[in-house]
Amino acid sequence: MPSTNLVKRDWEKDHVYLVQFPRAGFIPTPSPYALKVETFLRMADIPYTNINNEFKTMSARGQIPFIELNGRQHADSTLIIDALIEHFHKGDLEIHTPSDKAIARAFFALLEHHLNWVTFFSRGQDFSWLATPGGMGRYLSGIKGFAFKNLMLKQFQKKVKGRAAAQGMGTFSKEEVLEQCKKDLDALSIQLADKPYLFGNEVKSIDAVAFAHLAELIYTPQFSPEIKVYFEEKTPNLNAYLNRIKDKYWKDWAETCETMNMNTTWK
Repeated sequence: MPSTNLVKRDWEKDHVYLVQFPRAGFIPTPSPYALKVETFLRMADIPYTNINNEFKTMSARGQIPFIELNGRQHADSTLIIDALIEHFHKGDLEIHTPSDKAIARAFFALLEHHLNWVTFFSRGQDFSWLATPGGMGRYLSGIKGFAFKNLMLKQFQKKVKGRAAAQGMGTFSKEEVLEQCKKDLDALSIQLADKPYLFGNEVKSIDAVAFAHLAELIYTPQFSPEIKVYFEEKTPNLNAYLNRIKDKYWKDWAETCETMNMNTTWK
């Protein structure tokens, strides 16, 4: 039975409607989870349309992003990708060798439950860039802009800081967070080696996860400039990997960030 509280009521069959935050200037979205889902949709070549949530529309789980597909809502980026793989028969984007599958699961945990907290740690320290042209400043003006900068942004930062503290990373010193970040980058770099993608010549869903979290780490402001320097100088294969995926699946990256258009042509 279709969901009763749909954002897109005049939906097309087998077309994905991705509901997410508005675009940003430094990166198409400040949400690693939205970037993960949208990158996966492109990797899988699944037809989709973005819908701006206007900072107010959330899933029944209270999460953003979420998708609507054939009248049903799916939330949580990981569960969304699982549902997309099953519905659109995209098993070729999964890893099937037992040993590689186990390793991929470990790297998923590293990316989703450890490295991403470096970015959240930074945003808990200072999230003011989100109200600048590099964030969503160009999208917000007048009363809406004032409220975002003086009310919503402070709430965002406080919430992220609290979540980072609850997870544990937020209790670390900046030096300790930096060291943790370097170790994660080293592990990813060793796994990638000289391969095009983390597990060989063909892109997999784990690459969408890695791309999203690495992009947020490198393209948005962090608490220390040393992160980007380390990434570029000590893990150059990861830098090439990030650019490789960006060049293939985000040809509209610059246009998206410049125009803040939710639905630019990427192919």
